[in-house]
Amino acid sequence: MARRFSTSTESEYVPSEFDPKDEAWDDWEEEDMISHCLFCPETFEMPSLAFDHCKSAHGFDFLAVKQSLNLDFYKCIRMINYIRKQALQQPELATTTDYSLTGQESFWDDDTLLQPVLEEDALLHAFEELELDDREQTAAPSVSQPTANDLTAQLAQVQPKTPMEAQLLQLLHSTLEKNTNLEGQFDEYKSMVKSTFYDKMVEGVKDAEDSGKPVDESNYYFNGYAHNDIHEQMLKDRARTEAYRDFIYENKDIFKDKVVLDVGCGTGILSMFAAKAGAKQVIAVDNSAIIEKAKLNAKENELDQIITFVRGKVEEIELPVKQVDIIVSEWMGYFLLFEAMLDSVLVARDRWLAPSGILAPSHCRILLAGLDDDSWRDSKMNFWNDVYGFKMTAMKQPVMNEAIVDFFNANSIVTDVVPLKDLYLQNITVPKLDFVSKFEFKVKRAGTLEALGGWFDTWFTRDGHAIPMDQEHQQKEGETFLTTGPHGEDTHWKQTIFVLAHPLEVKPGDCISGMFICHKGTDNPRELECEIEYSLNGGEPTAQNYTLTA
Repeated sequence: MARRFSTSTESEYVPSEFDPKDEAWDDWEEEDMISHCLFCPETFEMPSLAFDHCKSAHGFDFLAVKQSLNLDFYKCIRMINYIRKQALQQPELATTTDYSLTGQESFWDDDTLLQPVLEEDALLHAFEELELDDREQTAAPSVSQPTANDLTAQLAQVQPKTPMEAQLLQLLHSTLEKNTNLEGQFDEYKSMVKSTFYDKMVEGVKDAEDSGKPVDESNYYFNGYAHNDIHEQMLKDRARTEAYRDFIYENKDIFKDKVVLDVGCGTGILSMFAAKAGAKQVIAVDNSAIIEKAKLNAKENELDQIITFVRGKVEEIELPVKQVDIIVSEWMGYFLLFEAMLDSVLVARDRWLAPSGILAPSHCRILLAGLDDDSWRDSKMNFWNDVYGFKMTAMKQPVMNEAIVDFFNANSIVTDVVPLKDLYLQNITVPKLDFVSKFEFKVKRAGTLEALGGWFDTWFTRDGHAIPMDQEHQQKEGETFLTTGPHGEDTHWKQTIFVLAHPLEVKPGDCISGMFICHKGTDNPRELECEIEYSLNGGEPTAQNYTLTA
């Protein structure tokens, strides 16, 4: 019997994995990595022990050298890799007891030394923690320093009384923004170096997945959004981008002189739409390094006086205002809920949206239909029956357990289309995003039911109201509708296909009924795990489990 998920049980998932700094660099599992001495074959369980050994046995105090030579992050990386190369080329260094560097060596600017000499070198990320530990042990208790977001919020409350005070306040704002930009650019470059030189670490994560070892990939989520290609893909999705543009531009009266919050601003396109529509102030929030480019985009289009950028997670940042009138966000993922970004939008709604405020979009609906598409079975399943004359049926199992994100033709639908889940964004809560829904299809034409296909529809409404679920909705003036279904324009979300292990032969009038269970991934809460129970004409039910991954 298939397992059940109670609809009354609250999700254990933390509302958001947003992080104000890209900590993917620091999230390597050092307990799973042996720490090698820089000079000799000695190994240690912890990087700190390896550094202590270098100091006591080889006369090399890493932290002292870093501080005395005023080494930045990248020079530390080059120094570790340089010493490792020397140790490989000069085995006699294993017995040295007085290794030293002057700062005049030629290797300090050699970018080839950013590539690790030793695969999975724990010391390459531990030296920052080493310095923090040293400070914690030696520093006297002190008052915690305010963050850039705290200072921005405080400055927003200051009202200058003289022209001189106004000039000083403007100078403080400018200095704070420049400092934040530099920090963001450093994080972006750090992310670039990581993606360029540490691909093997990512491959290690994939290997761990294949071996069945649980891996938390949520730390890699925002790294993916720091690069141009994913934003280019989304911006080139005309149906998606023009839906937001049309709603904002066709409703300038509700945006005029309003305060707008853009959650997950990316390149800043929605923020710039809102600013052009007459918003008094737009606050653009993102946790990815892409926000630094969004700032430049706003400045290039002379909208930087209207748009304020805040980097961080919505659960922790402070805004320069107490409440906002409108929240815009492009949070939708595959099968609507993949990536779990909606959780953070709802947190933003509860923290800042005015009682009469609206969200754009305001309502989403997940839909499901039965498919007769033998091309999927041929390409995804039957292929393994004969691979250059060999049977590889064991390869079918992953296909049966993975939801497939791809397009399917509207002509392949052989049942009616049923709504599976409605999300009214004005009042839905995070626990309700995990759901259990019954469904029932009527078969319209004879065929072989090979799979179930899902997609979502989205509405933007002027007052945030919900679209009736039980009747055809007549679109009102000012509303915008976006579908990701096979009858509409192709989008980057495509559709989601759940291939059935045992296809059903159906004829007109047959009834397919069952239960659809969907919840966040157990190991990675940005993924989706689904279970589908289905039966033909009330017969014995079949249950299948699926995972929707990136």
